[in-house]
Amino acid sequence: MTQEEKRELESRLAEFTRQERNKLYRRAAKLRRAAERRSKPKERRRMRGDTRHWLDRDPDEPDPRRKTKRSGAPSLDHVVLRLLREEEIEAGAQAPEPPDADRQTGTIVSVRRGACVVRCAGGRIECVLPPELAVEQKNRIAVGDQVMVRPVAEDRMRLDTVLPRRTKLSRPDPHIEERERVIAANLDAVVFVLSVRRPPLRFRLIDRFLIAAQRGAVEPILCVNKIDQLDSREERRTLEENLEPFRRIGLTVRLVSATEGVGIEPIRELLRGKRCAFVGPSGTGKSSILNRLDPGLALRTGSVSDWSSKGTHTTTASELYELPGGIEVIDTPGIRTFGLWEVRLEELSWYFPEFGEVGGCRFGDCSHVHEPGCAIRDAVDGGRIPATRYDTYMRIRRSLA
Repeated sequence: MTQEEKRELESRLAEFTRQERNKLYRRAAKLRRAAERRSKPKERRRMRGDTRHWLDRDPDEPDPRRKTKRSGAPSLDHVVLRLLREEEIEAGAQAPEPPDADRQTGTIVSVRRGACVVRCAGGRIECVLPPELAVEQKNRIAVGDQVMVRPVAEDRMRLDTVLPRRTKLSRPDPHIEERERVIAANLDAVVFVLSVRRPPLRFRLIDRFLIAAQRGAVEPILCVNKIDQLDSREERRTLEENLEPFRRIGLTVRLVSATEGVGIEPIRELLRGKRCAFVGPSGTGKSSILNRLDPGLALRTGSVSDWSSKGTHTTTASELYELPGGIEVIDTPGIRTFGLWEVRLEELSWYFPEFGEVGGCRFGDCSHVHEPGCAIRDAVDGGRIPATRYDTYMRIRRSLA
């Protein structure tokens, strides 16, 4: 690595956010530790003494042991620069860009490490990601994003700009709660798929899903699958009663059986001309429903664990599919929890529309927990607001507090 290259990399590193730099340093430290563990004892002793490790020099450089001696393992800063350089080479950052390159607008249809597939006017093309996106791609881009891409070589394209989103569905990153993980972008609707059993229907998950849809300005649709597993009319009646509070607040609810093809056509008509995402726990039948909507997809489906009643992951990455009738569907991997992104305690009641239909409380800043003259608690006692919905409000409120 020449001094000029080193200065250029240091300048690029200075443009990273603090979070991006921290993540890159963590990767470099992990890489250095792994390399040390793989080294033979003799090589490890040399690396601790006066030998440069492979991470610290270019392959085409002469062996530094013949020139100079230095103590200690390669510095972490140097490893970071080497890692950044390798990522830029892989991402095509150093490929010469033709002058006045024509940019194209497209939609991300799938994402993989360091690259994505973009649907443009000329078809689907694979694009490498610039380093600043590749470092945190799971938090910066999503299937459905509108982007600008440009050629960086004769046969290579690179994502250039992510355009503003009109809608989104997101949740906290499952590994770092302070970061947002966008599940899908620029949606007209989101179909939340649950099953009546195996895995069992979780009503509190519906409440959190509704809040996430409202925050992202997306139309929510609830699809309850596997109704063929209901053993009696009484079970069907109980299911309808449990779903009634959601219908009362305007949620569109559809009951289907992907196995028998029941209720598939109403779903098709509901989604015609829209872009939507299928979201829900593993094993609820998202891919099976999509196969019913378009058998040509032939998506892989899985079974449900006998001992845990939880589904197995068959969809491992989100992907956008085009179905007949102008339907665009983003199939997403299964989720087991649905955290709420940036919902403030004082805003929580806004996401329960039935609260707004009740007369005002005695106090304008009523928390609907303990204040006297609370119209919401009176409505719950009088049956105008389902007790299950108020219970969910209290549970989410405690989690936010």
